[in-house]
Amino acid sequence: MASDRDALLLYGRWERPRSTGLFGMNWGVTVMAGFLVIAVIMTFVFTQSLPVTGVLALLSVIGMAPLVYSRGGRTGWEMTILRLQFSWAKLRKQTIYRGGVFGQVPGSARMPGIAAGSHMYSYELRDGRRFGLIHYPSKNHFAISLAVQPQGQERVDQWQINEWVAGQGDFLARLGASRGAVGAEVVVESVPDAGARVGAEVRRMTDPNAPAYAKQVMAETVLERGSARVRSDVRLTLTFAPLREASSREVADQAAEIGRRVSTLIVAAAQAGISAAPLSAGELCIYPTRAYNPELVTDLEKIAGTSESDDLRWTGTGPITAEEGWGEYRHNGFTSVSWEMAAPPAGQVPSDTLLPLLAPRMDVPRKRVTIVYRIHSTADAVKLVDNDFREALAAEQSKRGVVSASASLRVQNTNAARSEQARGAGLTRFGMIVTATVPAGDDIPTLRSEIEAMGDSARIGLRRCWGYQAAAFAGSLGIGVVLPEYATISGKFGA
Repeated sequence: MASDRDALLLYGRWERPRSTGLFGMNWGVTVMAGFLVIAVIMTFVFTQSLPVTGVLALLSVIGMAPLVYSRGGRTGWEMTILRLQFSWAKLRKQTIYRGGVFGQVPGSARMPGIAAGSHMYSYELRDGRRFGLIHYPSKNHFAISLAVQPQGQERVDQWQINEWVAGQGDFLARLGASRGAVGAEVVVESVPDAGARVGAEVRRMTDPNAPAYAKQVMAETVLERGSARVRSDVRLTLTFAPLREASSREVADQAAEIGRRVSTLIVAAAQAGISAAPLSAGELCIYPTRAYNPELVTDLEKIAGTSESDDLRWTGTGPITAEEGWGEYRHNGFTSVSWEMAAPPAGQVPSDTLLPLLAPRMDVPRKRVTIVYRIHSTADAVKLVDNDFREALAAEQSKRGVVSASASLRVQNTNAARSEQARGAGLTRFGMIVTATVPAGDDIPTLRSEIEAMGDSARIGLRRCWGYQAAAFAGSLGIGVVLPEYATISGKFGA
C-alpha cells in the first residue's frame, strides 16, 4: 500500500506579474488614456470647436490603438518599437559581425553583442578546485558556472523525486536569502556525441601497464559508442551583484566572497539531487565556443576534462562571422532560432512535465533549453507578493456582473503566494529560452514545427524571439547574461 509521500504531486499556481487598469488595460495605458480624454474635453471647452475636438479625438484613438491591441503576448506598440529598432540597427550594419584577426572587431573572435564586454578570471575555492568567474562591467555582474550530473528518475521512487523537487525549491529560497544573488540559469543542452568525449576519458583512465584483456575491454567501450548519437549536457550558472560582505569592490575580493558562498550552495544543491562541481575558466570557455562554432564540437569534446582545455581563451569563444536576422541568427555556416516562454503551463503539472522538451532527439541534435530564474531578496519578495495580490484583487473587483474564473483564480494564487512567503518560502520569477541550431540551408519551418510541438507536449507556450535573436542566443548560453537588465523597451505599456 502506497503512503502519502509516494503520491504523485502536482505543481502550479504561477502567475505572470502585471498591473491591471480599466477594461483589461494595464495602468500605464489607463493613465495615458485618461490624460487623452482630459485633453479632448479641455480642447472642446477652450475652443468650442467640434472639428478641432473631433480631429484630436481621432488622433488619440489612432495613438492608443497600438497600446491596446496585442497578439502573441506583445502589444502593437512593442512590436512597432522592436521593428524600428531592428531596422535602424540593420541600416547601421550593427546586425553583422566580423571577427578574427582581420575582422572589424578587435581581438581574435570575441562574442558579439551584449556579451562582448565580458571578462573571464580564474580563482580557487577553499578546497583547491579552480573556478572561472565571468565579469560584466556594464552591469557589474559576476557569474560562476557549475557542471551538473542530474540523478535522473529511472527506477527512482516517487517519494525521492518529491524530495528532490522540494530540495530545489529550498535551494532557490536559499539563493534569495543570500544577499547579492540576482539570477540563476539551468541549461540543458543536447549536443551530437560521436564518442570523442568517452574516448578521451577512457584513454585518460587506462593504465599503460594494465593487462591486455583490460585494455581490450576499455577499447570495446569506445567502439560501442562510436556511432553518432545525441547526449545531454547540464550546467547551473549563478549570477551575483557586487557583494557588500566583500572587503572591496575589486574583482578579486568579490571572487573570494562568491567562492565562499558557492561552496555552501554546492552542498545545498546536493539535497535537491544535484551533483555539482565548479567549471574552470578553460572548461567554461568550451560552451560558448561550441555554441557559436558548432563545427568544432568533436575537437572540443576531445579536450573536455583535460588540461588542454586551459589553453582556451575567453576572447576566442565567439564566431568568425555572424549575422542577425529578424527571425534567425546565422553564424559560422549554421543557423540558430530562439524561442522564449510566452506562457507557463496552464493548470497544475507533474514534475516531469518538461521531459518532452528536455530529452535529446536525433532529429534535433543541437538544442539548448535554458530556464532562467530571477532571484529576489526577502525584503523585495514581501513587496512583490503584496503588490501582485493587490493588483489581482483590483482586477477582480473592477469586473461587473459575473466575475471570470481566471480573475478569481489569480486572486487565490497570489494570496497563496503571500501565505507561503510569510511561512519562509522564497519568491522566484522564471522564464525559458529554447534555441535550436541547424546547418545553413536546412528547413527552418520544419525545425519550428518540431520545437513548438515539443513545447506543446511540455505544456509550455513558446514564442519566437522576433527582432532580438542575437540577444536571446547569448541569454541562452548560461554565461550569466540577465536579459531583462538589457531591455530597451519599457514594460509600462506592455501586454
